[in-house]
Amino acid sequence: MSIFRTALRLAILLVALPLTSQAAPELPEIEINALSDQLIRSPAEYLRTSEKTTFGQIQGGDFQPLTPASVNQGISGDTFWLRFRLSNRQGTDSVRWVLHHETSYLDNITVYFSDNDSPFQSVHLSDRKPFNERILAYRTLAFPHETTAAGHTDVYVKMAYDKADSVSLNLGLSEADHFAERSRGEYFAYGIYFGVMATLLLIALLGAALLRQMVYLHYGLFLVFSTLMWAALNGFSYQYLWPSSVFLHNEGFHILFLATSITALQFSRHFLKTRDNFPRFNRVMAALQLIMLSGIGLRLAGVYDPVLVLSFLSLAILAGLPVLGYIAWRRGQNYARWYALAWLVYGVGLLVSVLSAGTPLFNWGMDPLLFTQISAVLESVLLLVALAERLIAWERDRRQALTLARQDALTGLNNRRVFPQALEHYQARFHQTGHPVYLIMIDLDHFKELNDQYGHDAGDRVLREFGRLLRNHCRPGDTCLRYGGEEFAMLVQVPREREATRIAERIRQAFERHPTQYDGAFIQHTLTAGLAPIFSADRLVAWDDIVREADKALYLAKEQGRNKVVVFETLAKARGDEQAEPSIAGGMKSNNKEETDAYREGKT
Repeated sequence: MSIFRTALRLAILLVALPLTSQAAPELPEIEINALSDQLIRSPAEYLRTSEKTTFGQIQGGDFQPLTPASVNQGISGDTFWLRFRLSNRQGTDSVRWVLHHETSYLDNITVYFSDNDSPFQSVHLSDRKPFNERILAYRTLAFPHETTAAGHTDVYVKMAYDKADSVSLNLGLSEADHFAERSRGEYFAYGIYFGVMATLLLIALLGAALLRQMVYLHYGLFLVFSTLMWAALNGFSYQYLWPSSVFLHNEGFHILFLATSITALQFSRHFLKTRDNFPRFNRVMAALQLIMLSGIGLRLAGVYDPVLVLSFLSLAILAGLPVLGYIAWRRGQNYARWYALAWLVYGVGLLVSVLSAGTPLFNWGMDPLLFTQISAVLESVLLLVALAERLIAWERDRRQALTLARQDALTGLNNRRVFPQALEHYQARFHQTGHPVYLIMIDLDHFKELNDQYGHDAGDRVLREFGRLLRNHCRPGDTCLRYGGEEFAMLVQVPREREATRIAERIRQAFERHPTQYDGAFIQHTLTAGLAPIFSADRLVAWDDIVREADKALYLAKEQGRNKVVVFETLAKARGDEQAEPSIAGGMKSNNKEETDAYREGKT
């Protein structure tokens, strides 16, 4: 009977041995005796299963070596398993270690572990719980454990999403102290990043407030959503901004992707003035914004899969913006070169990141995200440079428009709009220096007859030549302008009246001595000038009478036969002008308005 029992036990043992071997296979071993920081790779193995597969069902599964080529699995709703043994057999001290995933949006990690062939235990980590319920207060899901000296720990890791998403099998393994030091370095580096972005945002808001330009506000909104997107991808938004909001953390990624794309397109439309310069592109961009906005609404309504694809596509679309910037630059928007360069750097990074996260084409894990995030800083700075150059170009265009508005198109001289401002300038200079200021009014003699005889083109040629002559005789501090028709004006500041008279006389003589050549003919011409002191030690002419007094002198010169220069004071003395009365500064003020009006109505 005892022999029978012994034989039965041996038979049971022989049957149980294969089953035991299948239930607890020998795991690929990773030595952690000198562990610092590394990624889990072969000899570790991985297995892809359906969502409902349990730990008991995968013990004898067909695991494959975890190589770099198998890290990126694209978008999937499957469950992925990793298995390995952490061996500390050569160690004399226990090793504390941390397993941590590289992404912040992995929904669930379940770690099954067995120390020194003891029964397996499990710990479930999930970002579907508030952040403060995590075992480690780290930005991604992380699991700490300890392997005893001369011992080992068998580990199975189950990674799964509640809904299909981008899958990366990059699982980090770090010695605990090294992990803490590494985390401090990470947080410091990311702190610098977010500090730079916050500074750029402040500059954008100040630009919007002080310059009152909407393009700075659009730039600021883009920075806000771009920074929030990276904060979410890094895991900081869940840790610091909304640690209790499971919904915002899990549902906010795609919303932030879409919002970033919408604000990027809005900034681009305003910055490049696509409505005026690229109407077709503008319509396409506006339509894309509406589609993306609808995607946000669908995501809030609970629609997932279509919005997931749309959010990835929206980021990929931004890679086309440097092309639009290049076209704008070639069409004359010089500041668009910085815009094109900014989006070339950032857009390529976004495109590679989308392809890496959404497809198994690359084996880089989420490393492209790090490159893209760094390029986001460079892009934001370059966009700020582009805004500054755009502002400079806008100011230059404004000044040019103002110059054109104040410039006579035919002669290139200032026009009449400049006159009041020039008078204010000379009055201030007079009070500073004490040197008197004189107004010289010039009229080209018999200009109507010249037009009738030679034609208006010839008259225009004469006006242009006289404009050039005035510019040649104008000193740096003088102001020359075309007052209207064939009438010109000069404002000069000289110590004495005779110097102002000499300036007018030199211009008169030069114009007479140099006839204008036109169509094989030499057109002879002369001019008449009236000169009046307007700001001097004993005279400060009222503003309403400044032109009137020079006009009176000009009228008298025409009465005396033209082609001469007459000074207003000479006129006053010659006429014995009893109607002249002292101005507020003690000078003379003529009230003979009828004489001046008669001259203006009857002159040629």
